[in-house]
Amino acid sequence: MAFDKLGTGLQTAITNLRKAVVVDKKTVKEYIKEIQKVLLASDVNVKLVFELSKRIEERGLLEKPPGMLTKNENLVRITYEELVNLLGKGEKIDARDGNKILLVGTQGSGKTTTAAKLAKYFKKKGLNPKLICADTFRPAAYDQLQQLSEEIQVPFYGDPGKKDALAIITEGIAKFKGEGLIIIDSEGRHKLDTELMKDINRIYSDIKPDKTLLVLDGTIGQGAGEQAEAFRKSCSVDGVILTKLDGSAKGGGALSACSETKSKVFFIGVGEHIDDLEEFNSERFVSRLIGFGDLQGLLEKAKEAEFDEESAKRMMSGKFTLEDVYSQIDQMRQLGPMKKVMEMLPFGAKVPPEMLKLQEEKLRKFKVAMDSMTDAEMQEPDLIKHDRIERISKGAGVRPEDVKELISYYKRMKKMMKTMGNERKLRRMMDKFGLDAQA
Repeated sequence: MAFDKLGTGLQTAITNLRKAVVVDKKTVKEYIKEIQKVLLASDVNVKLVFELSKRIEERGLLEKPPGMLTKNENLVRITYEELVNLLGKGEKIDARDGNKILLVGTQGSGKTTTAAKLAKYFKKKGLNPKLICADTFRPAAYDQLQQLSEEIQVPFYGDPGKKDALAIITEGIAKFKGEGLIIIDSEGRHKLDTELMKDINRIYSDIKPDKTLLVLDGTIGQGAGEQAEAFRKSCSVDGVILTKLDGSAKGGGALSACSETKSKVFFIGVGEHIDDLEEFNSERFVSRLIGFGDLQGLLEKAKEAEFDEESAKRMMSGKFTLEDVYSQIDQMRQLGPMKKVMEMLPFGAKVPPEMLKLQEEKLRKFKVAMDSMTDAEMQEPDLIKHDRIERISKGAGVRPEDVKELISYYKRMKKMMKTMGNERKLRRMMDKFGLDAQA
Protein backbone atom coordinates (compact mmCIF):
# COMPACT_ATOMS: atom_id res chain seq x y z
CA MET A 1 0.00 0.00 0.00
CA ALA A 2 1.07 3.58 -0.56
CA PHE A 3 2.30 5.02 2.76
CA ASP A 4 3.18 1.64 4.33
CA LYS A 5 5.03 3.33 7.18
CA LEU A 6 2.31 5.89 7.75
CA GLY A 7 -0.39 3.20 7.82
CA THR A 8 1.61 0.92 10.13
CA GLY A 9 2.38 3.81 12.47
CA LEU A 10 -1.23 4.97 12.68
CA GLN A 11 -2.52 1.43 13.23
CA THR A 12 0.04 0.85 16.00
CA ALA A 13 -1.02 4.07 17.76
CA ILE A 14 -4.70 3.10 17.45
CA THR A 15 -4.03 -0.44 18.70
CA ASN A 16 -2.25 0.94 21.77
CA LEU A 17 -5.14 3.33 22.37
CA ARG A 18 -7.65 0.48 22.24
CA LYS A 19 -5.70 -1.37 24.92
CA ALA A 20 -5.98 1.57 27.34
CA VAL A 21 -8.29 0.72 30.23
CA VAL A 22 -8.90 4.39 31.10
CA VAL A 23 -8.89 7.20 28.54
CA ASP A 24 -7.90 10.28 30.51
CA LYS A 25 -5.91 13.40 29.66
CA LYS A 26 -2.60 11.53 30.02
CA THR A 27 -3.74 8.71 27.68
CA VAL A 28 -4.91 11.21 25.07
CA LYS A 29 -1.63 13.15 25.20
CA GLU A 30 0.41 9.96 24.79
CA TYR A 31 -1.75 8.98 21.81
CA ILE A 32 -1.35 12.46 20.28
CA LYS A 33 2.45 12.21 20.59
CA GLU A 34 2.37 8.93 18.66
CA ILE A 35 0.23 10.47 15.91
CA GLN A 36 2.56 13.48 15.69
CA LYS A 37 5.61 11.25 15.41
CA VAL A 38 4.04 9.21 12.60
CA LEU A 39 2.92 12.26 10.58
CA LEU A 40 6.25 14.06 10.94
CA ALA A 41 8.05 10.91 9.78
CA SER A 42 5.82 11.02 6.68
CA ASP A 43 7.06 14.55 5.92
CA VAL A 44 3.80 16.32 6.74
CA ASN A 45 4.38 20.02 7.43
CA VAL A 46 5.18 20.64 11.12
CA LYS A 47 2.62 23.42 11.41
CA LEU A 48 -0.11 21.21 9.93
CA VAL A 49 0.82 18.33 12.24
CA PHE A 50 0.51 20.45 15.37
CA GLU A 51 -2.73 22.06 14.18
CA LEU A 52 -4.22 18.64 13.47
CA SER A 53 -3.02 17.06 16.73
CA LYS A 54 -4.37 20.02 18.71
CA ARG A 55 -7.82 19.55 17.14
CA ILE A 56 -7.78 15.80 17.85
CA GLU A 57 -6.74 16.41 21.46
CA GLU A 58 -9.35 19.14 22.08
CA ARG A 59 -12.16 17.15 20.49
CA GLY A 60 -11.09 13.94 22.22
CA LEU A 61 -11.20 15.59 25.65
CA LEU A 62 -14.29 17.75 25.16
CA GLU A 63 -16.65 15.82 22.87
CA LYS A 64 -19.06 13.35 24.36
CA PRO A 65 -18.88 10.02 22.46
CA PRO A 66 -21.98 9.70 20.24
CA GLY A 67 -24.24 6.66 20.38
CA MET A 68 -22.63 3.51 21.76
CA LEU A 69 -19.03 4.57 21.12
CA THR A 70 -16.50 4.27 23.93
CA LYS A 71 -13.99 7.09 24.55
CA ASN A 72 -11.31 5.03 22.78
CA GLU A 73 -13.50 4.46 19.73
CA ASN A 74 -14.57 8.10 19.62
CA LEU A 75 -10.93 9.20 19.56
CA VAL A 76 -10.34 6.88 16.58
CA ARG A 77 -13.38 8.39 14.83
CA ILE A 78 -12.07 11.93 15.46
CA THR A 79 -8.62 10.95 14.15
CA TYR A 80 -10.21 9.58 10.98
CA GLU A 81 -12.20 12.78 10.39
CA GLU A 82 -9.22 15.07 10.98
CA LEU A 83 -6.94 13.02 8.69
CA VAL A 84 -9.55 13.22 5.94
CA ASN A 85 -9.63 17.01 6.37
CA LEU A 86 -5.82 17.16 6.34
CA LEU A 87 -5.47 15.21 3.07
CA GLY A 88 -8.34 16.94 1.27
CA LYS A 89 -11.46 15.43 -0.17
CA GLY A 90 -10.08 14.30 -3.51
CA GLU A 91 -11.96 14.88 -6.76
CA LYS A 92 -13.60 12.72 -9.41
CA ILE A 93 -12.52 13.73 -12.89
CA ASP A 94 -15.18 14.55 -15.47
CA ALA A 95 -13.83 13.46 -18.86
CA ARG A 96 -15.50 12.15 -22.01
CA ASP A 97 -14.74 11.29 -25.62
CA GLY A 98 -14.05 14.47 -27.59
CA ASN A 99 -12.09 16.02 -24.70
CA LYS A 100 -8.37 16.79 -24.62
CA ILE A 101 -6.33 16.14 -21.47
CA LEU A 102 -2.91 17.77 -21.24
CA LEU A 103 -0.40 16.27 -18.79
CA VAL A 104 2.25 18.66 -17.50
CA GLY A 105 5.11 18.34 -15.01
CA THR A 106 8.87 18.27 -14.61
CA GLN A 107 11.04 15.53 -16.09
CA GLY A 108 11.16 12.43 -13.93
CA SER A 109 7.72 12.91 -12.40
CA GLY A 110 6.34 9.91 -14.29
CA LYS A 111 4.27 11.74 -16.92
CA THR A 112 4.78 9.22 -19.71
CA THR A 113 3.86 6.17 -17.65
CA THR A 114 0.95 8.09 -16.13
CA ALA A 115 -0.36 8.96 -19.61
CA ALA A 116 -0.62 5.24 -20.40
CA LYS A 117 -2.11 4.42 -16.98
CA LEU A 118 -4.70 7.14 -17.51
CA ALA A 119 -5.54 5.78 -20.97
CA LYS A 120 -6.01 2.29 -19.51
CA TYR A 121 -8.20 3.72 -16.73
CA PHE A 122 -10.50 5.55 -19.16
CA LYS A 123 -10.60 2.59 -21.53
CA LYS A 124 -11.93 0.43 -18.68
CA LYS A 125 -14.57 3.12 -18.12
CA GLY A 126 -15.82 2.62 -21.68
CA LEU A 127 -14.16 5.64 -23.32
CA ASN A 128 -12.00 5.66 -26.46
CA PRO A 129 -8.63 7.13 -25.42
CA LYS A 130 -5.81 8.17 -27.79
CA LEU A 131 -2.22 8.95 -26.80
CA ILE A 132 0.03 11.69 -28.17
CA CYS A 133 3.73 11.87 -27.26
CA ALA A 134 4.80 15.52 -27.34
CA ASP A 135 7.78 15.14 -25.02
CA THR A 136 10.60 16.15 -27.36
CA PHE A 137 12.97 16.91 -24.48
CA ARG A 138 13.45 13.31 -23.29
CA PRO A 139 14.63 11.06 -26.19
CA ALA A 140 13.23 7.81 -24.74
CA ALA A 141 9.73 9.22 -24.19
CA TYR A 142 8.52 8.35 -27.72
CA ASP A 143 9.63 4.70 -27.58
CA GLN A 144 8.31 4.27 -24.04
CA LEU A 145 4.83 5.62 -24.76
CA GLN A 146 4.62 3.76 -28.07
CA GLN A 147 5.38 0.46 -26.30
CA LEU A 148 2.89 1.17 -23.53
CA SER A 149 0.17 2.12 -26.03
CA GLU A 150 0.69 -1.21 -27.83
CA GLU A 151 0.49 -3.04 -24.49
CA ILE A 152 -2.89 -1.51 -23.61
CA GLN A 153 -4.05 -1.43 -27.27
CA VAL A 154 -4.67 2.31 -27.48
CA PRO A 155 -4.03 4.39 -30.67
CA PHE A 156 -0.79 6.38 -30.51
CA TYR A 157 0.81 9.30 -32.34
CA GLY A 158 4.23 10.90 -32.14
CA ASP A 159 7.08 12.03 -34.40
CA PRO A 160 10.59 11.44 -33.01
CA GLY A 161 12.07 13.44 -35.88
CA LYS A 162 10.41 16.69 -34.81
CA LYS A 163 11.35 19.04 -31.98
CA ASP A 164 8.28 21.29 -32.08
CA ALA A 165 5.94 19.84 -29.42
CA LEU A 166 2.99 22.03 -30.46
CA ALA A 167 3.28 20.90 -34.11
CA ILE A 168 3.26 17.23 -33.00
CA ILE A 169 0.15 17.78 -30.87
CA THR A 170 -1.65 19.58 -33.69
CA GLU A 171 -0.82 16.77 -36.14
CA GLY A 172 -1.91 14.13 -33.62
CA ILE A 173 -5.26 15.80 -33.01
CA ALA A 174 -5.77 16.05 -36.78
CA LYS A 175 -4.86 12.37 -37.25
CA PHE A 176 -7.40 11.31 -34.64
CA LYS A 177 -9.91 13.79 -36.17
CA GLY A 178 -10.60 15.14 -32.71
CA GLU A 179 -12.41 11.91 -31.83
CA GLY A 180 -12.06 9.96 -28.62
CA LEU A 181 -10.41 11.18 -25.43
CA ILE A 182 -7.03 12.58 -26.42
CA ILE A 183 -4.34 12.35 -23.72
CA ILE A 184 -1.21 14.43 -24.37
CA ASP A 185 2.16 13.74 -22.75
CA SER A 186 3.92 17.13 -22.85
CA GLU A 187 7.62 17.79 -22.43
CA GLY A 188 9.23 18.50 -19.06
CA ARG A 189 12.53 19.79 -17.75
CA HIS A 190 14.90 18.64 -15.02
CA LYS A 191 13.47 21.32 -12.75
CA LEU A 192 11.08 24.24 -12.67
CA ASP A 193 12.42 27.00 -14.92
CA THR A 194 11.18 29.93 -17.00
CA GLU A 195 11.73 28.13 -20.32
CA LEU A 196 9.55 25.18 -19.29
CA MET A 197 6.74 27.46 -18.16
CA LYS A 198 6.85 29.41 -21.44
CA ASP A 199 6.64 26.20 -23.51
CA ILE A 200 3.78 24.80 -21.45
CA ASN A 201 1.89 28.10 -21.58
CA ARG A 202 2.30 28.25 -25.38
CA ILE A 203 0.88 24.74 -25.80
CA TYR A 204 -1.91 25.36 -23.30
CA SER A 205 -2.97 28.63 -24.98
CA ASP A 206 -3.00 27.11 -28.46
CA ILE A 207 -4.73 23.74 -27.96
CA LYS A 208 -7.06 24.86 -25.14
CA PRO A 209 -7.30 21.50 -23.33
CA ASP A 210 -10.51 20.55 -21.53
CA LYS A 211 -8.42 19.38 -18.58
CA THR A 212 -4.84 20.13 -17.58
CA LEU A 213 -3.45 17.68 -15.05
CA LEU A 214 -0.19 18.19 -13.19
CA VAL A 215 1.81 15.01 -12.64
CA LEU A 216 3.80 15.35 -9.41
CA ASP A 217 6.45 13.02 -8.04
CA GLY A 218 5.13 12.17 -4.56
CA THR A 219 8.66 11.69 -3.21
CA ILE A 220 9.26 15.47 -3.32
CA GLY A 221 7.07 15.74 -0.23
CA GLN A 222 6.20 19.29 0.79
CA GLY A 223 7.77 20.60 -2.44
CA ALA A 224 4.59 19.43 -4.18
CA GLY A 225 2.84 22.60 -3.04
CA GLU A 226 5.43 24.87 -4.69
CA GLN A 227 5.25 23.02 -8.01
CA ALA A 228 1.45 22.99 -7.97
CA GLU A 229 1.40 26.77 -7.50
CA ALA A 230 3.93 27.39 -10.29
CA PHE A 231 2.09 25.28 -12.88
CA ARG A 232 -1.29 26.66 -11.89
CA LYS A 233 -0.10 30.18 -12.70
CA SER A 234 1.27 29.05 -16.07
CA CYS A 235 -1.54 26.86 -17.40
CA SER A 236 -4.51 26.87 -15.03
CA VAL A 237 -4.00 23.34 -13.76
CA ASP A 238 -7.32 21.63 -12.99
CA GLY A 239 -5.94 18.95 -10.73
CA VAL A 240 -3.03 16.77 -9.68
CA ILE A 241 -1.89 13.17 -10.17
CA LEU A 242 0.60 12.12 -7.48
CA THR A 243 2.99 9.37 -8.56
CA LYS A 244 5.53 7.05 -6.90
CA LEU A 245 3.60 6.79 -3.66
CA ASP A 246 4.31 3.09 -3.18
CA GLY A 247 6.49 2.97 -0.12
CA SER A 248 7.16 6.73 -0.25
CA ALA A 249 8.10 8.21 3.11
CA LYS A 250 7.20 11.67 1.80
CA GLY A 251 3.78 10.81 0.41
CA GLY A 252 1.98 12.35 3.38
CA GLY A 253 3.86 15.58 2.80
CA ALA A 254 2.93 15.66 -0.90
CA LEU A 255 -0.76 15.00 -0.24
CA SER A 256 -1.04 17.50 2.59
CA ALA A 257 0.86 20.13 0.55
CA CYS A 258 -1.60 19.73 -2.31
CA SER A 259 -4.50 20.08 0.12
CA GLU A 260 -2.96 23.17 1.72
CA THR A 261 -2.55 24.88 -1.67
CA LYS A 262 -6.09 23.81 -2.63
CA SER A 263 -4.78 21.64 -5.48
CA LYS A 264 -7.33 18.92 -6.22
CA VAL A 265 -5.85 15.43 -6.29
CA PHE A 266 -7.61 13.24 -8.87
CA PHE A 267 -5.37 10.16 -8.90
CA ILE A 268 -2.48 8.57 -7.04
CA GLY A 269 0.09 6.24 -8.61
CA VAL A 270 0.77 3.33 -6.26
CA GLY A 271 3.13 1.13 -8.27
CA GLU A 272 4.96 0.54 -11.54
CA HIS A 273 2.36 -1.65 -13.23
CA ILE A 274 -0.04 -0.17 -15.77
CA ASP A 275 -3.02 -0.77 -13.46
CA ASP A 276 -1.39 0.88 -10.43
CA LEU A 277 -3.41 4.08 -10.66
CA GLU A 278 -6.19 4.80 -8.16
CA GLU A 279 -8.81 7.49 -7.90
CA PHE A 280 -7.97 9.47 -4.80
CA ASN A 281 -10.80 9.37 -2.28
CA SER A 282 -9.57 10.55 1.12
CA GLU A 283 -12.39 8.87 3.08
CA ARG A 284 -11.63 5.46 1.64
CA PHE A 285 -7.88 6.08 1.62
CA VAL A 286 -7.74 7.05 5.31
CA SER A 287 -10.05 4.13 6.13
CA ARG A 288 -7.43 1.79 4.65
CA LEU A 289 -4.59 3.64 6.39
CA ILE A 290 -6.06 3.12 9.84
CA GLY A 291 -6.93 -0.53 9.15
CA PHE A 292 -10.66 -0.37 8.38
CA GLY A 293 -10.19 -1.45 4.77
CA ASP A 294 -12.15 -0.45 1.68
CA LEU A 295 -14.96 -2.92 1.04
CA GLN A 296 -16.60 -0.76 -1.60
CA GLY A 297 -13.31 -0.43 -3.49
CA LEU A 298 -12.84 -4.21 -3.40
CA LEU A 299 -16.31 -4.80 -4.82
CA GLU A 300 -15.67 -2.22 -7.56
CA LYS A 301 -12.45 -4.00 -8.53
CA ALA A 302 -14.29 -7.31 -8.54
CA LYS A 303 -16.93 -5.92 -10.90
CA GLU A 304 -14.27 -4.52 -13.25
CA ALA A 305 -12.62 -7.94 -13.33
CA GLU A 306 -16.03 -9.54 -13.96
CA PHE A 307 -15.88 -11.27 -10.59
CA ASP A 308 -18.86 -13.14 -9.23
CA GLU A 309 -20.04 -10.68 -6.57
CA GLU A 310 -21.91 -13.40 -4.69
CA SER A 311 -18.73 -15.47 -4.52
CA ALA A 312 -16.81 -12.43 -3.26
CA LYS A 313 -19.42 -11.88 -0.53
CA ARG A 314 -19.21 -15.55 0.49
CA MET A 315 -15.44 -15.20 0.77
CA MET A 316 -15.76 -12.10 2.97
CA SER A 317 -18.37 -13.73 5.20
CA GLY A 318 -16.34 -16.93 5.66
CA LYS A 319 -19.07 -19.11 4.10
CA PHE A 320 -17.16 -20.39 1.08
CA THR A 321 -16.07 -23.67 -0.47
CA LEU A 322 -13.02 -24.76 -2.45
CA GLU A 323 -14.96 -23.86 -5.60
CA ASP A 324 -14.93 -20.23 -4.42
CA VAL A 325 -11.22 -20.48 -3.64
CA TYR A 326 -10.58 -21.87 -7.14
CA SER A 327 -12.55 -19.01 -8.69
CA GLN A 328 -10.67 -16.41 -6.64
CA ILE A 329 -7.24 -17.85 -7.50
CA ASP A 330 -8.22 -18.05 -11.16
CA GLN A 331 -9.11 -14.36 -11.29
CA MET A 332 -6.85 -12.90 -8.60
CA ARG A 333 -4.33 -11.62 -11.14
CA GLN A 334 -6.98 -9.26 -12.45
CA LEU A 335 -7.18 -7.58 -9.04
CA GLY A 336 -3.44 -7.33 -8.53
CA PRO A 337 -1.17 -8.72 -5.81
CA MET A 338 -2.92 -10.44 -2.91
CA LYS A 339 -1.35 -7.96 -0.49
CA LYS A 340 -3.25 -5.09 -2.11
CA VAL A 341 -6.50 -7.04 -2.06
CA MET A 342 -6.11 -7.88 1.62
CA GLU A 343 -5.46 -4.24 2.45
CA MET A 344 -8.99 -3.49 1.27
CA LEU A 345 -10.46 -5.79 3.92
CA PRO A 346 -10.94 -4.52 7.49
CA PHE A 347 -7.75 -5.20 9.47
CA GLY A 348 -6.30 -6.85 6.37
CA ALA A 349 -2.89 -5.38 7.18
CA LYS A 350 -2.81 -7.68 10.23
CA VAL A 351 -2.97 -10.84 8.15
CA PRO A 352 0.20 -12.93 8.67
CA PRO A 353 2.83 -12.09 6.02
CA GLU A 354 3.12 -15.73 4.92
CA MET A 355 -0.50 -15.61 3.73
CA LEU A 356 0.14 -12.45 1.73
CA LYS A 357 3.30 -13.77 0.07
CA LEU A 358 1.89 -16.91 -1.53
CA GLN A 359 3.81 -17.15 -4.73
CA GLU A 360 2.36 -17.78 -8.16
CA GLU A 361 3.81 -21.29 -8.30
CA LYS A 362 2.08 -22.26 -5.07
CA LEU A 363 -1.26 -20.92 -6.33
CA ARG A 364 -0.77 -22.82 -9.57
CA LYS A 365 -0.26 -26.06 -7.60
CA PHE A 366 -3.40 -25.34 -5.60
CA LYS A 367 -5.39 -24.99 -8.82
CA VAL A 368 -3.95 -28.17 -10.31
CA ALA A 369 -4.76 -30.07 -7.10
CA MET A 370 -8.35 -28.83 -7.17
CA ASP A 371 -8.67 -29.91 -10.80
CA SER A 372 -8.18 -33.49 -9.55
CA MET A 373 -10.89 -33.27 -6.88
CA THR A 374 -14.47 -34.49 -7.16
CA ASP A 375 -17.43 -32.11 -6.95
CA ALA A 376 -18.20 -33.45 -3.50
CA GLU A 377 -14.66 -32.74 -2.29
CA MET A 378 -14.78 -29.22 -3.67
CA GLN A 379 -18.05 -28.61 -1.80
CA GLU A 380 -17.04 -30.42 1.42
CA PRO A 381 -13.24 -30.20 1.93
CA ASP A 382 -13.60 -32.00 5.27
CA LEU A 383 -14.08 -35.19 3.24
CA ILE A 384 -10.46 -35.02 2.12
CA LYS A 385 -8.52 -37.43 4.36
CA HIS A 386 -5.36 -39.52 3.83
CA ASP A 387 -6.55 -41.82 0.97
CA ARG A 388 -8.13 -38.96 -0.94
CA ILE A 389 -5.03 -36.82 -0.51
CA GLU A 390 -2.92 -39.60 -2.06
CA ARG A 391 -5.35 -39.96 -4.98
CA ILE A 392 -5.54 -36.18 -5.61
CA SER A 393 -1.76 -35.70 -5.47
CA LYS A 394 -1.14 -38.55 -7.96
CA GLY A 395 -3.81 -37.29 -10.33
CA ALA A 396 -2.51 -33.72 -10.18
CA GLY A 397 1.20 -34.55 -10.27
CA VAL A 398 1.87 -32.65 -7.05
CA ARG A 399 3.15 -33.76 -3.66
CA PRO A 400 0.72 -34.87 -0.93
CA GLU A 401 2.19 -32.01 1.12
CA ASP A 402 0.91 -29.56 -1.51
CA VAL A 403 -2.64 -30.91 -1.16
CA LYS A 404 -2.38 -30.74 2.64
CA GLU A 405 -1.11 -27.17 2.38
CA LEU A 406 -4.10 -26.26 0.20
CA ILE A 407 -6.52 -27.65 2.79
CA SER A 408 -4.62 -25.85 5.55
CA TYR A 409 -4.71 -22.62 3.54
CA TYR A 410 -8.45 -23.01 3.01
CA LYS A 411 -9.07 -23.52 6.73
CA ARG A 412 -6.90 -20.56 7.73
CA MET A 413 -8.68 -18.32 5.22
CA LYS A 414 -12.07 -19.47 6.47
CA LYS A 415 -11.16 -18.87 10.10
CA MET A 416 -9.70 -15.45 9.33
CA MET A 417 -12.73 -14.34 7.32
CA LYS A 418 -15.13 -15.54 9.99
CA THR A 419 -13.35 -13.45 12.61
CA MET A 420 -14.06 -10.40 10.48
CA GLY A 421 -17.78 -11.18 10.54
CA ASN A 422 -20.34 -11.03 7.77
CA GLU A 423 -20.92 -7.98 5.58
CA ARG A 424 -23.79 -6.74 7.75
CA LYS A 425 -21.56 -6.84 10.83
CA LEU A 426 -18.79 -5.03 8.95
CA ARG A 427 -21.17 -2.32 7.80
CA ARG A 428 -22.43 -1.88 11.38
CA MET A 429 -18.82 -1.48 12.50
CA MET A 430 -18.16 1.10 9.78
CA ASP A 431 -21.33 3.00 10.70
CA LYS A 432 -20.37 2.90 14.36
CA PHE A 433 -17.14 4.72 13.62
CA GLY A 434 -18.78 7.08 11.14
CA LEU A 435 -16.92 5.52 8.21
CA ASP A 436 -19.09 5.39 5.11
CA ALA A 437 -18.49 2.06 3.33
CA GLN A 438 -20.09 3.54 0.21
CA ALA A 439 -17.86 6.65 0.17
